[in-house]
Amino acid sequence: MVGYDFLLSRIPLRMPPLTRPARVRPVTRIEPMPDLLAVPRHVTPAGDASLLDHVLFALKHETIRLAILHEALKLVPGEDLVRALTAQRTGGYLRKAAFLWEKANGQALPLPWDTTGGNYLDLFGRSAYYCGPLWERSAKYRINFNGIGPYEFCPVVIRDVALEQRGRDVLERLRAWATDPANAGIVDRVMNWAYFSETRDSYAIENEAPTPDKERAFLQAMEHLRDRTPLTEGYLVELQNVVITSDLKLERAFRARQNWLQRGGHGALAVRYVPPPPEGLGPLMEGLMRMANAREGDVPPFVKAALVSFGFVLLHPFMDGNGRVSRLLAHHSLNFNEALPTVGGNPAILPLSVAMKRHEKDYLAALEAFSRPARQLWDVTYVADNEFVFEFKSSPMVYAHWPGDAAASFVTGCAEVALQQSLFDETNFIQAYDRAYEQIDKEFDLPNRTINLLIQWIQQNNGRMPERRRNASELILLKPQQIARIEAIVAECFGQGAADEN
Repeated sequence: MVGYDFLLSRIPLRMPPLTRPARVRPVTRIEPMPDLLAVPRHVTPAGDASLLDHVLFALKHETIRLAILHEALKLVPGEDLVRALTAQRTGGYLRKAAFLWEKANGQALPLPWDTTGGNYLDLFGRSAYYCGPLWERSAKYRINFNGIGPYEFCPVVIRDVALEQRGRDVLERLRAWATDPANAGIVDRVMNWAYFSETRDSYAIENEAPTPDKERAFLQAMEHLRDRTPLTEGYLVELQNVVITSDLKLERAFRARQNWLQRGGHGALAVRYVPPPPEGLGPLMEGLMRMANAREGDVPPFVKAALVSFGFVLLHPFMDGNGRVSRLLAHHSLNFNEALPTVGGNPAILPLSVAMKRHEKDYLAALEAFSRPARQLWDVTYVADNEFVFEFKSSPMVYAHWPGDAAASFVTGCAEVALQQSLFDETNFIQAYDRAYEQIDKEFDLPNRTINLLIQWIQQNNGRMPERRRNASELILLKPQQIARIEAIVAECFGQGAADEN
């Protein structure tokens, strides 16, 4: 066992499994493989190597896993680090380990100098990871803590140039669409549809339908995202009160009880996810809000939105409404960081929930990338009915330091779907509808309501009048050849002619 794998064997707590453990293989250099990191034997720590040696190996050669380092460094004697730094005072990985040791142990190492000296080093290499602002600058070790979030809540995402470009493409195409003079008369209508659809599908993901009052309140909350209000506990409580459908479940603060997610099954097996214990929730939520409110850094907008949204739902700070609030927070992040163009005085919206609803299996898979291994960190005992006993067997740091790559990829994909299959397709639909309406109105003396019904019936039936509608009262005064002409107009405007000929 090498690096993190070795550290996990010594940590007396359950920890999420490694997705790519280091393994000794007959290679001449370190090579990443799909399910492991192949390491030549001469690079690995010796058989009698200390915990510190394996910490240094992990920092140098493996992806940063702060939760594991946090718990492993609690087991490293402070004198080992002092001795190593005395021998190699400016060693970069030693300085990083010492900085993290003090975080994990909550005390200072007794060094014989005020500072190790050396150039300042970023804990997260900017060529390998997305980074946030300078959260902390240690003059003692000359280390910059520059994670996406502060140490109290710092998901990690490996830099992905292709993913960045996909996100930029979405935003560029959205701005071009919103500012295209040819769309001037239609953008507001598409945005109204997008806001409504986002509301409808965010509730639909929870298998709920909002009351008209709740629907209006949700829409207003979406519109007020233009205010770019920083996240606070009070503001998040307001959002929870907006999205929740039962007044009995309104919150006044973050939860003080344990909650869990439950799905079909018997006894403890029905519990699918357990968020952090309430006593550890405060620092985690404070860290999440600080991360969300930071505008500095190089995190792409959709990656940041994913981490805020998924991070919130993984912490589950309320007893109900977490999913809907989390999806609102994706939009909050995009607005807060001014990533979206303005349309008619309101920020444009990409209806992400529509894409999530269409790809619910992928949404669940992205959530389960964290929730499934996190469930194994708890012992759950079934008592009776809906009553369980929960025992946490791990470290709260696993909720603070989690790999966000799956969430980042999923939300970026949702943005692509929302742009193409929602905004662009809806634009094309409205333009086709307007052309059909104008031509039918020009050729036939029909009431507005009748024209609208005819277009809807024919368009929804692939360019043909449904047989069950041919005796409708709206068609009584129309002759068969007139109906045929209206069918042809609708089919032509919606591009359905080719489908009819086949």
